Amino acid sequence: MTLPPRHVGIVGNREKRGARAILPKLVRWIRERGRKVTLERDIAGGIRGAGAGLPLKRLAPAVDVILVLGGDGTFLSAAREAARANVPILGVNLGGLGFLTETAEGDLYAALTRLLNDDVEVESRLMVEARVRSRSGKAAWLENGLNDIVIHQADESRIVRLELRIGATSIGTLAADGLIVATPTGSTAYSLSAGGPIVRPTIEALIATPICPHSLAFRPLLVGASETIRIRLSEGATRARLTVDGQISRLLAPGDEVSVRRAKTKVRMLSLRRESFYDVLREKLAWAESPSGARSRR
Repeated sequence: MTLPPRHVGIVGNREKRGARAILPKLVRWIRERGRKVTLERDIAGGIRGAGAGLPLKRLAPAVDVILVLGGDGTFLSAAREAARANVPILGVNLGGLGFLTETAEGDLYAALTRLLNDDVEVESRLMVEARVRSRSGKAAWLENGLNDIVIHQADESRIVRLELRIGATSIGTLAADGLIVATPTGSTAYSLSAGGPIVRPTIEALIATPICPHSLAFRPLLVGASETIRIRLSEGATRARLTVDGQISRLLAPGDEVSVRRAKTKVRMLSLRRESFYDVLREKLAWAESPSGARSRR
């Protein structure tokens, strides 16, 4: 990793018109400051002077920093590759809420000026790893995520029955619509919608949140980062599906076992904010807002 960066990689959502609209000026602005720019192949087409670009898997290890133009979904896919290459990543929000893409489009060039002057902080974010061992004896399947691992029903009309263990201890069988194992970064995503707690992103822990459990005994659980959650799809159960960051998925058959733990790699997110995490929460979630026209009490 080189900071300040000499080579900037740019990733974007080609479906968002805003991303392509700002690229010509952005590429020119970075090059005028003596830096090299490489675009992801999906967004390079039609951008004058940008070249053919590189696929994300080749782009990540070739650059010093990755700039993501889009929403949190675009950021998540880029973050997994950035973590593998140990390259820092900065998100520019062209979407909606944007917990991960912290820089607004209007602040883009001010943010880049700070980045090129090395006036940024690098925040390492824990990732979660899912390893699937199939009952059929096939080779283990492994994938990492920044937000969460979700096991849910493959047939929307059925529940799933999951036998849970933490380390060597049996927790019991969960009958529910599914189970989310989230990182602190992902605590404000699907896990929050399912009733899970909000956890500061730099805390080393995992959050196990049941989705519509059929028993009040199963509640969200904060698990130490060094612990492993073992999930086995019960015999006789219908098929289930495992999904990583809402983007990568595979089917699970009865008897398959999923081991979920802290991943070996981390995402190195660049931060420009001066306010605290709780300030960000108040802004994004509109906490304690007064009704329109209401006067504050003194």
